[in-house]
Amino acid sequence: MLPLHDTQVRLVLLNHVTLRLADARPDELDAVGIANEQLDRLRQLSALDLNRLAAMRTLTIGIALDGEALQAGLRTVALVKEAKALEAYFIRHGASTQLMSALFKIRRKLTLKFRRDLDVRRPSGRVPLPDYATRERIYQVWRTIGDPAPRIRYYQLHQAFTHLPIAVLEVVIRDFEADA
Repeated sequence: MLPLHDTQVRLVLLNHVTLRLADARPDELDAVGIANEQLDRLRQLSALDLNRLAAMRTLTIGIALDGEALQAGLRTVALVKEAKALEAYFIRHGASTQLMSALFKIRRKLTLKFRRDLDVRRPSGRVPLPDYATRERIYQVWRTIGDPAPRIRYYQLHQAFTHLPIAVLEVVIRDFEADA
């Protein structure tokens, strides 16, 4: 358990515990370490008395974290952060609204808003394609990328052809796969 020393944090927690445990079962009170009589007395304290109690250093108030749940939460936060970074990468490097919808489930209006926010300009209409030999190389690289996740495949493909917008890569892949 991590002991808390800040009086304001302790006051907020005491207040929270008092409200949260108002309808608690006896086994829940035991798990927290509070007897039913203590909870009743806590509820009867004035705000000033509750503040005095929070300021007492002899009363240990602390938190305990579930390590496994914390680890799962940290992984989730990292995955969300990675997805948001990848989303921004795709916007910055000219992904089409259709690709953004397919890969990130982002509506067209939101993609356009992100472009404005990031000050990304994209010409309207069909993107100009590179020469046929370059298109063949793009498709060859696409086929060699082993990752099954389309987001990662497009990202890795763009890493090989950084001079081209992602929308161009998308059209090349779509055209080659339509012909296959």
